[in-house]
Amino acid sequence: MNRSKLKLILLLTATLLGFSLSQAQDYAFKVLGSKGGNTVDGNNLKVGATISGTQTIVVSAGAYLGLAHSSNKTLEIKKAGTYKVSDLEAKMNVNSGGLADKYAQFVISELTSKDGNASRYSKYAKTGSVTRDVNKAPLMFVMPVDDNGVSKTSRVLGDSKVTIKWFINDQEAVNNSEIEKYRFVIKDGSPENIGQVIYEEYVTADKITIDLKDNKFKHNKTLLYQVEAISKNSSKKITTPEAMLQKLKSKEAYLITEELKQLNSEETAISKLIQAKFYEDKGLLANAINMYEEAIALSDIPKYNDYYQEFLAYYDLGESNKK
Repeated sequence: MNRSKLKLILLLTATLLGFSLSQAQDYAFKVLGSKGGNTVDGNNLKVGATISGTQTIVVSAGAYLGLAHSSNKTLEIKKAGTYKVSDLEAKMNVNSGGLADKYAQFVISELTSKDGNASRYSKYAKTGSVTRDVNKAPLMFVMPVDDNGVSKTSRVLGDSKVTIKWFINDQEAVNNSEIEKYRFVIKDGSPENIGQVIYEEYVTADKITIDLKDNKFKHNKTLLYQVEAISKNSSKKITTPEAMLQKLKSKEAYLITEELKQLNSEETAISKLIQAKFYEDKGLLANAINMYEEAIALSDIPKYNDYYQEFLAYYDLGESNKK
């Protein structure tokens, strides 16, 4: 290769690199979620809006602002005040996070999609979809089910939290307004003690969170669970089909746990959404649901709620997705 051609190649490479850098740096932050009166230079902030390093953000009292830095790091602002974007950038740790950046980018892209996130799952083949026949089970779990309305075995990461939800699938059997409480039970799934009740709790909400690190569950590889809805005068009782939690085998659990350690574990809604995406990617839906629930509990933002509902709809989970 002669010197003139080499110079031309180097010049083109430098030009493309400069263009890429300028494209990557044309904004400092992108808005992931906004609630209340948030403005930049006097203009209201909306999801997907970009903010440059020379601008100033004003967050009003009681408002929330979730931001993604151009480096894929995330930031939440809940305290009212005026913030110079350059000051916020200076506090960001922009070192590459590998796996953390990968999942953060997934969530950032999906939350700020210009098509309203209609294409979030369009590239994936839909598997395990079922028709939830209202005649099959009057009370059902928010978990994938088979053609008979029976919940499939849910793979879960041991030593983690899972959230189990349920709903009335047949309002003629019992109406939501009639329910006084639910009896939730977990049974031993091991062959030698199968069916033995090891945990029981009465709740008024239609969900419960279980910490699998608890000594009651720590040594069980398989757990069976069931819910009974009890009406106010106890005249009606309906029960879900029995379902199963299957803990991952030790090697797979170790590998997933090591990957999980690479993700941002801050107590923020955005961090929880990123962890939910990770669990979903691993096929651990009960763990993913728990992370979504924790995210909404931390910051009940419309966009985050929509993101959660899209997840539930894709897997045909929940009352709103009955066919």
